[in-house]
Amino acid sequence: MNIANKILMVFTGGTIASRLHKQALQLGAGPYAILDLVPEERPVFDIIEPLSVLSENMTPEMYRVLFSSVIDNFSPLKHRAVLIAHGTDTLAFSAQLGHIFLSHLTVPVIFFGSNKPIQDPKSDARGNFKSAIALAYQLKRGVYVVGRAQDRKTYVHHASLIQSAEADSDSFSSFNNKVAGRISKGTFHPSDDFSPVKPFKGGAALVGALKKLDKLPVSETVLCLPAVPSARFDHYPIGSPHFKYTLIRTHHSGTANALSEDNPYSVLYLKRLCDARGKRIFMAPMLSDKTLYSSNKALLDEGIIPVWNRPFEAAWAILMVCSWLEKDPDNYM
Repeated sequence: MNIANKILMVFTGGTIASRLHKQALQLGAGPYAILDLVPEERPVFDIIEPLSVLSENMTPEMYRVLFSSVIDNFSPLKHRAVLIAHGTDTLAFSAQLGHIFLSHLTVPVIFFGSNKPIQDPKSDARGNFKSAIALAYQLKRGVYVVGRAQDRKTYVHHASLIQSAEADSDSFSSFNNKVAGRISKGTFHPSDDFSPVKPFKGGAALVGALKKLDKLPVSETVLCLPAVPSARFDHYPIGSPHFKYTLIRTHHSGTANALSEDNPYSVLYLKRLCDARGKRIFMAPMLSDKTLYSSNKALLDEGIIPVWNRPFEAAWAILMVCSWLEKDPDNYM
């Protein structure tokens, strides 16, 4: 095989690298058993393992290591694709960061995971891995997520639109139902409205800046708060130096509590606290074609920043990157 047809295989841990031990999943001796699940005519892999962690244990610093390692090991002269095996709990968050940092590459980048350890007969690890390999040969570039859903069909999602898997089905979804397509019998069948997503603006410069960091800055994270009825915003450490941005996860209609600013359950109360400490508040998801309620209109009127037409995970990823690299999120939203 021509050396330019190698695939860079990136292992990070997760269920796909786990085994069942004493009624709990834990990382196995190594993730490489999955390589035995592909056909004899499998590609030639260059293998790296920058992380070995259950994905629910991912931290901001681990992301710096992961994406720096991918860039350090990728060669357009050697590799036709990058495959990233990842735990499903936080795969959507990592894939959103992958869209930011890796969509400028000239080859496809494909994230995949599994619902159960590979030794489990009910695991979808083998099917997802084979589908990821098939996709690597049928797409020119872009960052995608591939996975079998509850209906036993294998879907392909744009990484920029991916949403976290549902707890009751372990199935991923695309924001606003904009699925890129399906894989059936090893062939990618794009959706009728499929079009490749453009590379993230300035992504190459952003990942270059990330690589130069020896460690992340103090403000390495984002305060993410759900719009739930019990949230009292006077209970949160708004003065902490570890975040610059607060991100409200809205209800399905794009709303959140908009009672008066002296009510601690109101996002307007939180806005007043953040204003006093020089912090900005964003809210997502918000669909621009939905009619506003009096509540979210009141929030917008008071300067809370909507993240239009992106999933919550995408808003989170952009704000995280801007926190790490001291960028203005207004340039990327």
